[in-house]
Amino acid sequence: MKRIFAIFSIAIILILVCLVLYFNDMQMNECLEFRVPKLTKREVCELQDSDLFNDEEVIKIYLSKTQEENMIKKIEKNENWKNTKLDERLEERLEFHTRENIYYEIPKIENYYWIFTNRSNGVNDKHSIDELLEDRMYYAISLGILDMDNNILYYYEYDK
Repeated sequence: MKRIFAIFSIAIILILVCLVLYFNDMQMNECLEFRVPKLTKREVCELQDSDLFNDEEVIKIYLSKTQEENMIKKIEKNENWKNTKLDERLEERLEFHTRENIYYEIPKIENYYWIFTNRSNGVNDKHSIDELLEDRMYYAISLGILDMDNNILYYYEYDK
C-alpha cells in the first residue's frame, strides 16, 4: 500500500511540474508561434524594481544543435519570422523603453531570425511595427531572436 501511495504521489508531482512549465511558456509559445523546448538551460533577466504597470524581462534559452535545427525548419515555414536586419524603428523603441538595461542582455548578433509580436489589446496586425509606434497608454510586446551561430533563443517581453 505504501508503494502504491509513493508512486501515486510522484505521478501527481510530475504532472503538476509539467503543468507549471506548460503554463509558464504558453505566452512565449504563442508569441514565437512554435513550442519552445521545456527542458533546456535558461537564464532570466527581469526588472528588479518592477511596479504595477511595467514589466520587462529577457529569457535566454540554450538549445542543442538538434533543437535549433528543428526550430529553423518551423521558422522557415512561418512568414512572420524574418531573416533580415531588425527593424530600426522597433529597435529604437525597445532601447528607449528598456529599464535597468534589460534589452541590452540581447547582444549584437550577426546571423539570426527574429519575430515581433504586439500583444496589446485592439491591434489589427499583431506583427505590425507601425501599430507599436502609435501613441498608446498601454502596450505589451514580445520579441524573439534566434542566434543561429550560438544556438541561443532570446525572448524579450515588455509590458507598459
